[in-house]
Parts: sequence; C-alpha cells; structure tokens
Amino acid sequence: MRTAAKKTKVIDSDKNPASSILIDNEALENVTHFNYLGANIEADGKINPDIRKRLAIATSKLKSMMNIWKSQSTPLKMRILKSCIFPVPTYGCETWTLTKKDVEKIDAFEMECYRKMAA
Repeated sequence: MRTAAKKTKVIDSDKNPASSILIDNEALENVTHFNYLGANIEADGKINPDIRKRLAIATSKLKSMMNIWKSQSTPLKMRILKSCIFPVPTYGCETWTLTKKDVEKIDAFEMECYRKMAA
C-alpha cells in the first residue's frame, strides 16, 4: 500500500504536542481541523459547529417540504421524514462525541419534525 504524503494530514488532540511524521522523507502536514466526507473533524473533539450547520440545513429542507407535511398520508410523511430529512443532520455522526447539550439539540429537532408532520 502506498500513502500519498501530499494528500495525507495529521491531526493531534490538544493533549498531545504536534507530531512530526515522515513518509519518504516528506513531513506530513499538521492541521487543527479537516473535512472528512462532509463532516468537520476538530482537534479538540468538539462538534457543536458541525451539528448546528447540519441542523440548519435539515430545518430548511423540512420547511421547503411544507406541501408534503400538509398531506393526509401519515405513513408516507413518516417514510419521507426518515429517508429525506433525518439523514441530513445525522450524516457522519459515527465520528461525533456528543455532550448532553448536543443530544438535547438533536432531540429538539426531531420533535420539531414530528410537530410539522402532525400539523
């Protein structure tokens, strides 16, 4: 397996000093944050900005589909909610370290979705 040193980045936690890793006598770039598959990874592990951004995008999608939420078919609305709205804020959530406040924000968004659907 070959590693492209120019494309590879190193991120250190704030508990450790910056690492110096060499590949083919070429030092890898140290960064404090990077974007991986649309998810922002921070060195300190905080994901608050990423969650806020994703919830804002999902809320705008939810509002743009108001004509669907006013339809009479609850099973259809639930399927659309689960397939089109919920994946937006939860994309990349495998990398998150959630705090209680983050969980409360996500729960509040979920309840907002159900209220829109029920209205």
